Parts: sequence; C-alpha cells; structure tokens
Amino acid sequence: MIRWIAGRATEAALTAALAFVVLVILLHLLPGDPLTAVLRDHPADPAVVAALRHRWGTDRTIWQSLIAFGGGLLHGDLGVSVSEQRDVLTVIGERLPATLLLAGLTLLVDFTIGLALGVWSALHPESIRARLVGALTVIGYALPAFVIGLVLVWIFAVKLGWFPPSGVSDPLLSPSAGIMAVLADRARHIALPLAALVIATLAVPLRQQRTSALATAGQPWVAAARARGVRPALVAWRHCWRPALTPIVTLLGLWLPMLVAGSVFVESVFAWPGVGLLLAQATAERDIPLVMATGLVLICVIQLGSLLADFLYRVVDPAQRPA
Repeated sequence: MIRWIAGRATEAALTAALAFVVLVILLHLLPGDPLTAVLRDHPADPAVVAALRHRWGTDRTIWQSLIAFGGGLLHGDLGVSVSEQRDVLTVIGERLPATLLLAGLTLLVDFTIGLALGVWSALHPESIRARLVGALTVIGYALPAFVIGLVLVWIFAVKLGWFPPSGVSDPLLSPSAGIMAVLADRARHIALPLAALVIATLAVPLRQQRTSALATAGQPWVAAARARGVRPALVAWRHCWRPALTPIVTLLGLWLPMLVAGSVFVESVFAWPGVGLLLAQATAERDIPLVMATGLVLICVIQLGSLLADFLYRVVDPAQRPA
C-alpha cells in the first residue's frame, strides 16, 4: 500500500506540474501588458516602468517565469500581487477560508441529500416523484452555475427580498449583536451561493447512487430481506445504501474539478470573497503572479481530491488492494 501511495502521489505531482506549465503558457499567450492595465492612462517614466516590470516579473519569458516561480515556491515566496501590492500568499490566505466554507457545505449537502434521494429513487423507480426529482436535477446539472445563480438572485433577492444578493455579511450589523444574530446573518448570505452550487452539482451523486442502488436492489439478499418482512427503511439503509456506496467514493475525484470550476462563477455572481472570485479578478486585471499562485492552489486541491478518492476506493473495496 505504501508503494502504491508513493507512486500515486508522484503521478499526482507530475500531473499538477504539467497543468501548471500549461497555465503559465496560456497566461503568456494572453494579449496586452499587465503593467499597462495597472497604469492605465497615467504617465510614467520609462525607467520606472522597466523597474516595475522587473520587480513584478512581467518582463520574463515563460521558462524564466517557471524557474523563478519554482525557486520562490521552495522558499515559500510566490511573489507580490500586481493589483494589491501585497504578498500573494497573504492575499490567498485571506480568501481561502470563504471558499473552503462554501465548498465544504456544498459537499455535505450534496452527499447527504444526493445519496438519500438516489437510494429512494432506486427503491421507487417507477414513481412520478422519483422521475420528477431525476428530471429536475438533470436540468440543474445542464445549466451553467452562473445562470442558476442569476436566476436565484432575481427570484429570492430582487423579487422576494428574502436573501441578500451578494457579500458574506451585513456591514451595518451592530458589533454588539449576539452570536445568534451573527450566525443568522452569515446563513442568509451563504444561502443563495450554496443553493446555486448544490443545484449545479446534485445530479452527480444522486444519479451515481441511484445506479448503484438499482443494481443492489435486485440482489437476492434484498429480496430475502423484504420477504422476511424487514422494514423498508432498514432495507434501504442496511441492504441497499451501504453496499452501493463504494462507487460513490470515486465521485470525489470527479466532483472536485466540477466544484472548483463552479465556484469561480458562483463566487463572481454573488461577490463571495473566496479564491474563485480572486482568480476571476486577478485574470481580468492581468495580475499574473496572483493568477499563477491561485491556479496552482486550485490545481493542487483537485489533485489531492483525486488522490484521496483513489485511496478511499482501495480502502473500501478489498478487490482493489494488492495481494
């Protein structure tokens, strides 16, 4: 197992490195000059402009950028953000908790509701309600996350006024407000971005669990349990849900890239101060050091998720373990 983990970790590291090289090449192929985007129409001395280009690394070639970034990475220095004039690691560290909170809650809701609905749909495959749930989740999966977000804002923020359209907290909330008021305010602000991400991703665990549970529901031990008069809830939990759970583990590797891509759009729609919004802003401002560092963080998160999914799959499925 240790040898397999080392080999798989090496493969993940090489994949991340290759993806990062592609990202850097694409950044250098973008038209325009990052420094010009910052200075706009302000006059500047050519010597000062050249010094700024050298300091921010915007005058480097692709390979010089890769070598400089790799050297800085070894020392924990990923450079200075062109747009914010602060250390890149500090900027990312301030945004990462918001993204982790949104992604963690989405994962929890997706796998709780999705797995339960998947088993329920498998036990009632011909019912109208199961077909309706399946159709609605597929529609949600087919729609881009930012479209779902805009629809939610228009209905629940603009028309009904139930939730705030953007932000993470109310700036007018009194500092002396109690903990319950603060939690309620945070819950109201995260409700719409969370709903947008859940609607966009719920179909994946639901349909995977439904397929697995359908195969399990036809097994002889399930028919025997029903013949013995075992309660339907117990049949669903003990004889259908748990045996059908193994393929769901592999979803983590597929689900994380989808969540990362969706978070960029959803955070932009709701002005949620996370890494996804940071990446969108840095790309628009041609802040190459910040885009490179943020992109590397997201690539590493995806590879770690894939590695974790492969590890859990071998843990829960004895057939995948080495003899």
